[in-house]
Amino acid sequence: MTGKAEEKRNYIRIYDHVLLRLTPLSREEFEKKLENFREGKESPWIDPIRPPGEIFKLESYLKRLREKDRELAGVLQILNQKLDRILINLLGEKFLKGFREVEVNLGAGGLRVRLPEEVQVGAIYEIDLGLLPDWVFLKTFGEVIRVEPSPEGGYEVAFKFIWITEADQDRLVEHIFRQQVLQLRATRRVKKD
Repeated sequence: MTGKAEEKRNYIRIYDHVLLRLTPLSREEFEKKLENFREGKESPWIDPIRPPGEIFKLESYLKRLREKDRELAGVLQILNQKLDRILINLLGEKFLKGFREVEVNLGAGGLRVRLPEEVQVGAIYEIDLGLLPDWVFLKTFGEVIRVEPSPEGGYEVAFKFIWITEADQDRLVEHIFRQQVLQLRATRRVKKD
């Protein structure tokens, strides 16, 4: 069985619109960044609004509240998203500099995106990923595993995540499942009509 077929079986994948910022790195730069993360000299998180621990606290509070009062939990979640958007707008270009909104094929193990320029298989990239509509930002590192010309122009580039924090991977998996549920509901509505 090929690696591609195994990947499809191991990871649920969705098509999604995300904010994406790609920064090419040499293998030495990648190793240095990982060393800095391990030694605490640099943070692996890019979200200036909510530290990772705060996100998990909020999500656990909302989950418990949802069990008691589903409507109130929904209202608080919407208010939190609106506050995040206000903060991001206040941070403006400083925070969103270099991000592009793109469609990706996304899974817990990597992503595929159409890029205007050709890149080399084996190249390493720092990948900053903004998950919408929740405005959750993740940092990961990916290696280019496949590059193919796209019929629409540019190149279809597949990245395999070679490093991501456990907390960020959990957030990514939650996002993928949530988006998959929304897509399944939309499909059912279309079939009923």
